[in-house]
Amino acid sequence: MQRRLFVIFILLSLLPAATILLINWQTSQRHLGFLESPGLAETLESSLNLARGELNRSLEQIDAHMDQVVNSWGGEGQPLPATINGGILVFVVDGSIIQITGEADKTVRQSLLDLAAAPRREPLRLGGEQRGCLAVVRDVGPGQLVLTQPMTPGLARNLDAISQGSARIRQTRLYYGDLLRGDTLATLLALGLVLLVASLLLSRYLARRIAHPLRALAEGTRKVAEGNLEHKVDVEAPEEMGQLVRAFNRMTADLRTSKEDLIQAERVAAWRGVARRLAHEIKNPLTPIALAMHRIGKRVDDPTVTDAVQTVLEETENLKRLADEFSQYARLPAPEPLNFDLADLLHSVLELYAEDPRLLVVWESEPGPAPVRVDPGQIRQTLANLVKNAVAAVGNSGKLILNLQKDEKHVILEISDTGPGLPDPPDRVFEPYFTTKPTGTGLGLPIARKIVEDHRGSLTAGNRPEGGARFRLTLPTTSSAEENV
Repeated sequence: MQRRLFVIFILLSLLPAATILLINWQTSQRHLGFLESPGLAETLESSLNLARGELNRSLEQIDAHMDQVVNSWGGEGQPLPATINGGILVFVVDGSIIQITGEADKTVRQSLLDLAAAPRREPLRLGGEQRGCLAVVRDVGPGQLVLTQPMTPGLARNLDAISQGSARIRQTRLYYGDLLRGDTLATLLALGLVLLVASLLLSRYLARRIAHPLRALAEGTRKVAEGNLEHKVDVEAPEEMGQLVRAFNRMTADLRTSKEDLIQAERVAAWRGVARRLAHEIKNPLTPIALAMHRIGKRVDDPTVTDAVQTVLEETENLKRLADEFSQYARLPAPEPLNFDLADLLHSVLELYAEDPRLLVVWESEPGPAPVRVDPGQIRQTLANLVKNAVAAVGNSGKLILNLQKDEKHVILEISDTGPGLPDPPDRVFEPYFTTKPTGTGLGLPIARKIVEDHRGSLTAGNRPEGGARFRLTLPTTSSAEENV
């Protein structure tokens, strides 16, 4: 299951990642493809052609102007003619300026001398600080004429911009195109690797978080189906899975409780059948035995016989009491509820069974009236059973601790003692015929619980942390009982 979930999650995470990477690759290639686009090359070539044409026209103009100067100048010793557009005209002989027309500082003069030292027929564009000027050199007898003229405004700037742009585009295309493609591919591959690792880790985490609880639930279901209702799924899970795990554990606990209740009900039903038959078989011969013993006792004066007759009558009475308890457990009479105060019933029971001066009765909490709608005879029997058991548990001295509280719907009575406490588990005391007393029948507490349940209440048993037993009796209040009638 975990492997299948892992594969599903990794596919779900990689598909969008691969789509994103593909889109980025195509976008980058489209952008890089602009470098090779025919439109860009044509535009660049057109710009260069325009710039070349403008420069050639300017060079032709300055060359024509030089022809005019040479034709109009009378030669050495004659003044140089004027130039146009702020140009400079200089006559150089043997590396020295003989005549000059126009303003020229020291740097410009040196540039003019350098041009005259290497005469050339074709006009040219100057470099360095004079990139905005055109120049032409002519041999004239003993020396050279040098003519410089500023270019058309904006032409130098446009030529430089076009030249630089063209150089950069060529450099990018020739040297950096492949590098950019490689960097883009490497970046996308690195990004893809990161996404792959992240997808693997996330998919593994999600698969474990989901598959582990599901596997534990499946194992728990198998064990519950085999009859192991004590099994509990103990696993950490996300919120929704955690709710499912808790629901499964609650279901198992409910099944376990239902099974225990069913077993208890079956056991009680079986014991009741046994009790009915046993009570019937015991009570049948008791009456003739008692009558025969009374007749013998009246006709015989021998003390030994009289003692024996009395012993038989006492044991007969004990057997009759035992048979009555069996009969009562087998079939309790239907309760006849009346409105009573549970506190009054408890006080009447304490007066009968808790009057030993060696016994200390302690009230932890005693409210005012505790109205209940009950059969007073049956509830008094229940209270008497609980008080007698507590008194018997503490022996010659000890404490009987009482706590009586109430709320809107229930009256709650706790009867505790400082005796040895109850066996583990404490609820065993409600099993028929379970007793820790040498002379007990094991029916008093089961009968008490049955009486309380017939009154829509509950009776539970436990042990105090300080030691001793504690019984908790809960009955509906008068108003609550009347609402349920």
